Amino acid sequence: MKLVKRFDRVIEVPLPGAAVSAADRELIRPEMKNRIARALITRRLIKRRVRELARELAAFYRDQPHIEMLFILEGASTFAYDLAREIYNMGGPEIRSHSIKARTYGADFKKEGEISRPVKIVFAPSGLEGKKVLVVEDIIDQGFTLYAIKDWLLHEARAGDVKMCALLDKRLEHPSPAVKRLRSLLKMDYVGFTIPDRWVAGYGIDAGDDFRFLPFIVIVKEQYYLKGANP
Repeated sequence: MKLVKRFDRVIEVPLPGAAVSAADRELIRPEMKNRIARALITRRLIKRRVRELARELAAFYRDQPHIEMLFILEGASTFAYDLAREIYNMGGPEIRSHSIKARTYGADFKKEGEISRPVKIVFAPSGLEGKKVLVVEDIIDQGFTLYAIKDWLLHEARAGDVKMCALLDKRLEHPSPAVKRLRSLLKMDYVGFTIPDRWVAGYGIDAGDDFRFLPFIVIVKEQYYLKGANP
């Protein structure tokens, strides 16, 4: 497994994962092992990388009276709250937290060769017109939802400026040309880790409603969820 020494830049995580502690392995209980393939990113690495992202953001927003932070429900809330606390610890401005929820229609699971999926904003805040907004997301996959939210912010909410921050960015193995183009348009300003094109969970991210509570990131066994074995 990769030993990470630098936390002040995007961390590229290989398929075997970054260095995983024995304590993290022990938290994968026997009854979870039919659903979890391996641990991918440890609690320590998440904490260190979130702290460095917060340092960058505190410096970028240092002249602002506050930060309008918009996090995407449900998965991004854990990351957003930790990030907000660390921005404050780094001497950054106060955070005004907002949440947004979008529903992406189509198949329950990502399919190779997908062109697009319709996205509907089902819950959104008001009062962002003309303001600088920091969007916080847990993971970028094909990018349909995040692109729709950015478009909504700029053209309907009329935000003055939008910056994008994601904890995880997937390195897609076989994106369709349409997805590849969408991802090229979805410019990210801040990213914590790039990860392999695998299904992951933990630290607020779920797999079939499982594992949001885990304090670290795991790779789940895709076939378990594809077969609908989750009760």
